[in-house]
Amino acid sequence: MSLNQNFPVSLLAVLIAAAPSLAADSSAPSEGTEFFEAKIRPLFADRCYSCHSAKAEAIKAEFRLDSRPGLLLGGKSKKPAIVPGDPDNSPLIHAVRWTDPDFQMPPKHKLDDSQIADLVQWVKQGAPDPRTEVTAIASAGPGNPAEVAAKFWCFQPPKETAPPAVKHEGWAHGPIDQFVLAKMEEKGLAPVKPADKRTLIRRATFDLTGLPPTPEEIDAFLSDESPQGFEKVIDRLLASTAYGECWGRHWLDVVRY
Repeated sequence: MSLNQNFPVSLLAVLIAAAPSLAADSSAPSEGTEFFEAKIRPLFADRCYSCHSAKAEAIKAEFRLDSRPGLLLGGKSKKPAIVPGDPDNSPLIHAVRWTDPDFQMPPKHKLDDSQIADLVQWVKQGAPDPRTEVTAIASAGPGNPAEVAAKFWCFQPPKETAPPAVKHEGWAHGPIDQFVLAKMEEKGLAPVKPADKRTLIRRATFDLTGLPPTPEEIDAFLSDESPQGFEKVIDRLLASTAYGECWGRHWLDVVRY
């Protein structure tokens, strides 16, 4: 790993701490896929698609059940309809159980107990869903949240992007630096001079662990004259439990842990 000393370590931490998908992987085990095809898809088609699919005359609550992305977008509520592995906290399960008089689906005729049990079992399995059609949710109409979400970055296939041209070419030590520098130059900002080693290790340690470096860590870095000295610091910090604790707190807050 080669890093410019001016590289904002907080950005590096955010990139590395990117959250995993909230949904279960669509490449479900064959048993789960068979269960979905035998029990869940027919149930959705028979009892739900008339109001919650591309073929509905009017898509109720802008909520689509005919694609996995539709399930995870949640329509007007902007909340996923399912929490894979957790049926009790899945709005879809809450609705079909009819425990809330203001939130009952299907609205006229409750599902059979066996059908509800199938849905609960499916969610407990991690909600395996072999459907991969992303563009299906875009037909909900112009301006619909589903259409906007279909164009969101996480639904796009990865593509190679060439680093942008920059004025201060000597400052950039790699493609990430070029992207950062291009945005700085766009705002009329110029790179500052490299930080001294004592300042650099303090910035890196605070950014990645939320804590200051120990005197021993500072001394070890100051005495390390090798070109890989800063790389060693970053690798050590990323491998530390303090790094996981620091960034795990942010995601635990998000999921209301």
